[in-house]
Amino acid sequence: MLNSSLYIFLSKLAGYAVRLALPLFLIRLLSVSDFGAYRQFFLLETYIGALFQLGLNQALYYLIPRDVKNAGAYFLNSVMMNLAVLTVAFAAIGLFVGPLSTALNMEVLRESYWTLAIYVVVLMLAVGCDCYLTARQRIKAAAAFEIGGQLAVSLLSVAVAYHTRDLQSVLWSIVAGRLLQLAAMLAFIHWRMRGFTSERYFFGIREQLRYSIVLGAGGTLITMLMRLHEFVVSRFYGPEGYAVYSAGCTELPIIQMFTQSLAVVALGQFAVLDQQNDWVGIRQLWSRVLTSSYAVALPVTLFLVVAAKPLVVFMCTDVYIDAVPIFRVNALVKIGLVFNYTLVLRATNRNDITMWIHVVALILAPFLLYGGMLAGGMVGIIAMQALLMIGTRMAGTFLMNRTIPKPLPYVVPMADILTFYREGWGKGRRILAGIAHR
Repeated sequence: MLNSSLYIFLSKLAGYAVRLALPLFLIRLLSVSDFGAYRQFFLLETYIGALFQLGLNQALYYLIPRDVKNAGAYFLNSVMMNLAVLTVAFAAIGLFVGPLSTALNMEVLRESYWTLAIYVVVLMLAVGCDCYLTARQRIKAAAAFEIGGQLAVSLLSVAVAYHTRDLQSVLWSIVAGRLLQLAAMLAFIHWRMRGFTSERYFFGIREQLRYSIVLGAGGTLITMLMRLHEFVVSRFYGPEGYAVYSAGCTELPIIQMFTQSLAVVALGQFAVLDQQNDWVGIRQLWSRVLTSSYAVALPVTLFLVVAAKPLVVFMCTDVYIDAVPIFRVNALVKIGLVFNYTLVLRATNRNDITMWIHVVALILAPFLLYGGMLAGGMVGIIAMQALLMIGTRMAGTFLMNRTIPKPLPYVVPMADILTFYREGWGKGRRILAGIAHR
C-alpha cells in the first residue's frame, strides 16, 4: 500500500510544485486587486465543481473493485452524467450571473463566466479519468498524467503571463493546458487500456447515482465548509482583502497530498476487506494509514508554524506580510487530516454519517465565522475555520466508531511512528544506493 501511495504522493507533490510557480509569478506582476480576482476565479471553480460533482467520479473507487469486468460501463456512466449535470448547472448559473457577481463581490464571475464553465467541465472529466486509473490500480499512469497535466498548465500559463500580463489570457491558457491533459488521458484509457470495454453497458445507473449522490452530498458539504470562510472574507473585504487572506491560505499541501495518496490506494482495500467482513484486516489497515499520516503530519505542521514568516515573504513578497498569522492558523487546520474516517464509512456505504456531520457544521459555520470576524477580523475568521474543520474530523471518527463492529484507534504508539521513519529511511537509502550503483 505504502509504495503505491508514494507514487501518487510524489506525483502530486511534483505537480503542485510546478503549479505553485504560477501564482508566485503572478503575485509579482499583477496588482493586489487583480491577484485577488485570480484567486477568486479558482475559489469559484472549487465551489461550483463541488456543488455539482454529485460524487460520480469518487464512486468509481467503490464500484470498480467490486465489478472490474464492467469498469468501462461505470466510467462511461460517470462521464455522461457529469456532462449532463454540469451543462444544466452552468445554464442555470448563467441566467443569474450578474446578480450573483454583485452579491458575492466577485466581478471575475461576470467577466470570466465562460472561461470558468469550460474549465470546470474539463477539470471534472480529467478527475474522472484519474479516479478510473487509480481504481484500476494504474498508479504509475495516474502519477504521470498528474505531473504532465500540471506541467502543461503551468508552462502555458507562465509563458502567456510573461508575454501579455493579462489575467483573461492567463485563464484561457489554463483551460488549454487542461484540455491537453484530458485528451491524453482519454487516449491512454481508450487505446492502451481498452478502458471503455465492458460486458454490458448502461446498467446499474440507479445504484451508481444512489451511491454517488450520498457520497457527493458529503463531498459538496465538506467543500462548502472548507471554503466558506474565503467567501466571507471576499464578500466583506473585497478583492484586495481577499488577496492578502488567500496569500495566508497559500497551501504547501504536503499533508493533504500524502493523506489523499494513502486514501486512493486504501479505499479499494477497505472496500474488499468490508466485503469479506474482515474487521481484523480493517483494523490493521487503519493502523497503517493512521501511523503514516501521523508520521508526516506532525513534523510538517510544526515546520509550517515555525517558518511561517519567511515562507510568506518568500512566496508572496513583504507586501503580504499581514498574511503571516493567517498562514500559521491555516497550517494547524491540516492536522485534522490525520483522522480520515471517511475511508471506512465509504467502504461500508455509510456516507450518510459524513453528510449529516457536514450539514450540522455548515449550519453553524456562518455564525461562527461572522463572530470570528467581529472578534478578530481575518485572523478571527481563520481561527473559527480551524475549530470547525478539526471538530468535524473528531466528530466523524467518534460516530464511525459508534457504528462499526470493532472501534478503531484515534492515536498510534510513538514506537509505530518511529518504525515508520526507520523503514522510510531504509527504503530511501536502498533507492539511492541503486541509483548510485547504476
